[in-house]
Amino acid sequence: MAASVIIIGAGIGGLSAALVLASRGYAVTILERQPVAGGKIRSLDGGGRPIDSGPTVFTLRAVFDEIFAYAGLSLDDHLSLEPASVLARHFWSGGARLDLHADPQRTCDAIGDFAGAADARAYQAFAAQSKRCFETLDHSFMRQPKPSLSGLIGAGLHGGAKGMADLLAISPFARYGDSLARQFRDPRLQQLFGRYATYCGSSPYAAPATLMLVAHAEQKGVWQIKGGMAALAHVLGERAIKRGPSSARTMRSRPSAQGGRNPKAGGAMKFSSTIKDRSRA
Repeated sequence: MAASVIIIGAGIGGLSAALVLASRGYAVTILERQPVAGGKIRSLDGGGRPIDSGPTVFTLRAVFDEIFAYAGLSLDDHLSLEPASVLARHFWSGGARLDLHADPQRTCDAIGDFAGAADARAYQAFAAQSKRCFETLDHSFMRQPKPSLSGLIGAGLHGGAKGMADLLAISPFARYGDSLARQFRDPRLQQLFGRYATYCGSSPYAAPATLMLVAHAEQKGVWQIKGGMAALAHVLGERAIKRGPSSARTMRSRPSAQGGRNPKAGGAMKFSSTIKDRSRA
């Protein structure tokens, strides 16, 4: 009999864990409060077309390539991905507009036209620093099963003088807002690049400057998924169930005798009510 695992939450992290564990032979049960899987991924009907109301683009593809490969699958066999040539488009009152491009030189030129040569050079320095942050923290922190400050410092010490120099070079204790103010003259650019902190629900004035690494994650590639982001949740959940004796259930809550609420099993969770139709659109 297969060992059993219960996963609380059918967000992308929970669904990814379910696929990996199911591939290892575990009997996985996913419990989710909402009737549809996906976590923050949500979509609305926009006149017969799905409109993402949570995350809108797909990044860090290499991570999902690894997850699918671990399960003996190919991401390209299950999702239709289209690379975006424009990473983000920004508007300000008064009609100002600035696009960030997949081509870094086009972005640099656009910033030069928008804010001047000094800020174009500042962007090049920002992009180099964001890459340095990403590469320093990728395996030492972001991919760790239990990332922590002590573990990060330990990884730096383990790397010797170079490891500590690399860690200090990314200014891990600096505030992101302060770093942006030092780098960019134009306050609109400070506002624009500050969004990498708000991605994480933080304020750039309180978050660490290392969150600029999100800029490099975008620069590594942004894709749009045919059928919307819900297609990713659908594929992860469906593949996990098909890999082994796994199931996904919704959980409702009911009043308890102590005045709190106890979970109560509900029906089978939907990975998407319309995703199959969307993928054929």
